Amino acid sequence: MLSPENTLKLNVLIATCVAIRVDVYKLVVVGLTADKKEQILTLDPAGDSFETIKAVQKMLVTKVLGSMGGYPSYLKRWSRMGQVESSNLKSLLKIGNIEAVVAVANSQNLNSKVLDLVWWCATNTDQQAEIGRFLLTRDFVVKHPIGKQIADYLLEFLPFTDDPSQLIDTTNLLLQEGLISQAAKDRLWKQGQRKTAFLVGFIERLQGQLPNNDGTIALDSNSKELALVNSEQGQILLKTISQILKKINQEYVLYRTLEVLGAYLKHPMIQPLTDIQQLQIQAQQVCENLGLTDEKIQARLLLSGVSEQLVVSTISAHSLAGSAIRKKLNHVLTPIQNALKLLTTP
Repeated sequence: MLSPENTLKLNVLIATCVAIRVDVYKLVVVGLTADKKEQILTLDPAGDSFETIKAVQKMLVTKVLGSMGGYPSYLKRWSRMGQVESSNLKSLLKIGNIEAVVAVANSQNLNSKVLDLVWWCATNTDQQAEIGRFLLTRDFVVKHPIGKQIADYLLEFLPFTDDPSQLIDTTNLLLQEGLISQAAKDRLWKQGQRKTAFLVGFIERLQGQLPNNDGTIALDSNSKELALVNSEQGQILLKTISQILKKINQEYVLYRTLEVLGAYLKHPMIQPLTDIQQLQIQAQQVCENLGLTDEKIQARLLLSGVSEQLVVSTISAHSLAGSAIRKKLNHVLTPIQNALKLLTTP
């Protein structure tokens, strides 16, 4: 139950604020007025603090949305599917429920009019980084001043991120044009020498613009089949992928690296397959059909058929993790590494 004083003050926040967030740890409700001033209500729990927070959120959703019993269940299902109507966006930012903020951040109808309110509602919540990533997938957010604020936060948050997929996604998003400085990009690349998830973000986002810190040069080529891999950026990409694969100890780093490799070198006569031996046979047959004998071209064709399909079933079947991934998949990774080495050797 809320005290009469808390109830009165909460009603005032609802009436005067355009966005409301609830700090479940500090037991405060913060409202943001139309002129960007914060109003703070410090809760005075009569009993269990969890029950107090529930009472606050129930009152907010009832007053704002007219829905009894708390956060509408359909929005829990839709919050990450983008199916929130534009007419509901501002209302959802006044009910003090972080799932509602996620729903707005991921809504197909999100626009610049509510963007700053969404980021304000996400501030100091457990989902702030997740919401920031959602927002930076939108072009208009990247170009908006709020985009740089989000990028600054995610950059500061990176050292506290352990999940490899989140590291890849965050790096990928931060590398969008205009979000972070060149010095920050250089630091991320340097961190990638120790934690290769960062490098996956680079090879996904910056193909054709990867850093050249070791003096890599283009290789001579008389074959159009090798023009892509022999270019300076092609050589940097292949060397970076080889570096990532040497240190593979996490499944999602492997999946996404193989997807980048296959997509970069895709060839109209090569199909992705689930077996490395079948890929080798396919590459050899295509070379024979084209009357080509260059082993580098065969290596390039082999890599063009690479994808996560080569490894996902083995990893899933054996629940592989850590160095066990490299050991169990040695028969797959060795031919790929051999092809990469051949293609990066003058």
